[in-house]
Amino acid sequence: MVEPAAPPDASPGAAVTVRFHRSLYATPAVSRAAERFAAFGPAVIEATGPAGDTDILVTFSSVPDRLRDRLPDEFANHALFQTIVDARAALSSALTR
Repeated sequence: MVEPAAPPDASPGAAVTVRFHRSLYATPAVSRAAERFAAFGPAVIEATGPAGDTDILVTFSSVPDRLRDRLPDEFANHALFQTIVDARAALSSALTR
């Protein structure tokens, strides 16, 4: 599940937080996606849940108004893509051993 956490009336350059559930998204893949999206501002990645094992929160500190509605979905798509690529690579590697 992905949830944009910025309110619709946020001011220009407001922070945008995207939440990823670890049952679907891999933390290394989300981190690589954040590196790819660095042009949109620095991202802070943190784990949540009782043992830091439930969700991954990614917060972009200063997102321009024109990107605020679109960035969470685009970022989530890239994080999911990277998760799939990593899983396929791991499976391929295991099958060729």
